[in-house]
Amino acid sequence: MSSGKKSDSNFLVQGSILAIASIVSRIIGLLYRIPMTNIIGDTGNSYYSAAFEIYNILLIISAYSLPLAVSKLVSARVSKGQRKNAYRIVKGALLLATGTGLTASLILFFGASFFTNMLNTPLSIFALKVLAPTILVVAVLGVLRGFFQGMGTMMPTAISQILEQIVNAVVSIIGASYLLEMGKKVAEKASNDSVAYAYGAAGGTLGTAIGALVALLFCTFVLVVYLCAFKRSLHR
Repeated sequence: MSSGKKSDSNFLVQGSILAIASIVSRIIGLLYRIPMTNIIGDTGNSYYSAAFEIYNILLIISAYSLPLAVSKLVSARVSKGQRKNAYRIVKGALLLATGTGLTASLILFFGASFFTNMLNTPLSIFALKVLAPTILVVAVLGVLRGFFQGMGTMMPTAISQILEQIVNAVVSIIGASYLLEMGKKVAEKASNDSVAYAYGAAGGTLGTAIGALVALLFCTFVLVVYLCAFKRSLHR
C-alpha cells in the first residue's frame, strides 16, 4: 500500500473514531437530561437553560476556535518536520487559553448578577457561578485536544469526550437531587419555593464543570506520557 493510501486510511479511521465518540457523547447528553429535568422541574430547567445561554456566549468568545486553530497549526508544523515549533505553538496556545479562559471565568463569576438580571432570571445566578470556572477548564482542554488532533491521533479526544459526558451525567443527576433538597431548606427560610429549584439547577450545572475537569485531567495525563516521546523526537 502506498504512503498516500495509508494516510487516507489513517485519516478515515481517526475521523471515524471522533465521529463515533461525538455520537455517543450526544446520546449520553440527551439521556441524562430526562431524569435531571424531572428532578428540577420546569422552573429549575428554566434557570439551568438561562445560565447556559450566558455561559455559551462567553465560551464561544473566549475558547471556541482554539481546538481547530491549534490542530491546524500543529499539523502544519509536524508535516514539515518542525516538531520544535509545534511544541512552541502548544505552549503559546496554553498561555493564551489560560489568559482568556481565566478572564472570561472571572467576568462570568463576578458579573453573574448583572447577566442574570438582564435575562430577568436572577435566581439562575447560582447555576451561572458554578459554570464560571468551567470556561477556563474548557479553554485549556481545547488546546490539549487540538494538539492531539494535530498530531494525527483522535483517541485521547474521543475518550475524553465520552468520559466527560459520563461524569457529567452522573454528577448532574446526583448534584441536582442533593442541592434541590438543600435548597428546599433555604426556601423555607426565605419563603420562596423557587430558591429550591435554583439550587437544583446549580447542581445540574455542577456536572458540566466536573465532567470538563475530569476530561482535562485525563488529557493532561496522556499529554505528560506523550511528551516523553515527543521531546525525544525534538532532538532527532
